[in-house]
Amino acid sequence: MRAAAVMVIALALVSAGVAPGVTSAQDGDNASTTTATAVPDSGNASTMRADLGAGVTLVDLEKQPGQIVLVLHAEQPATMLNWQDSMGAMKAANERGGDDLSAVDMDAYQYRIWLDRGRQRVVLDVETWRGASTISVWTTQKQFVISTDLPSRNPFGATSSTGGWLGGFGVAVCMVSLAAWKHKRNPPQGVRDLE
Repeated sequence: MRAAAVMVIALALVSAGVAPGVTSAQDGDNASTTTATAVPDSGNASTMRADLGAGVTLVDLEKQPGQIVLVLHAEQPATMLNWQDSMGAMKAANERGGDDLSAVDMDAYQYRIWLDRGRQRVVLDVETWRGASTISVWTTQKQFVISTDLPSRNPFGATSSTGGWLGGFGVAVCMVSLAAWKHKRNPPQGVRDLE
């Protein structure tokens, strides 16, 4: 009974250590890839529709670890869509700033995409902070801000150092409890000669 209580407490400590944190989908300082692929118009109605202006309609939004995927419909060929990784810029400012004023060149976080006519998927590699990402998307006529939570690639990547310590302590307590339970259930039989 005592071992079961210890195991329940250990599991509670392990689960308490999991908290949102910082993940990144970029390899370098300003590394970002944007890809646009054509999507056949299947005629399925989407729950999300937003007019971005300049003949561009946001049809749907998909969330992946470190990426926001926009499904867009452009009425004209060679339509330019601009986007900015706002969360990436804020993270860079926080990392540089400390208590002092920090300036970040926002042009380093702005990207352009040329859209073809018709429906297409645009994959945006974005920075996340505590599981959330914020981007600005604009055409020559309108600007939108999209802020959303993204799934994490690593379920343990979001934990803080305190969560890591508590998780490690919880695992150690579980292992010691398990060893004590096994030892109590099957006591050693003495010295054996192996041939």
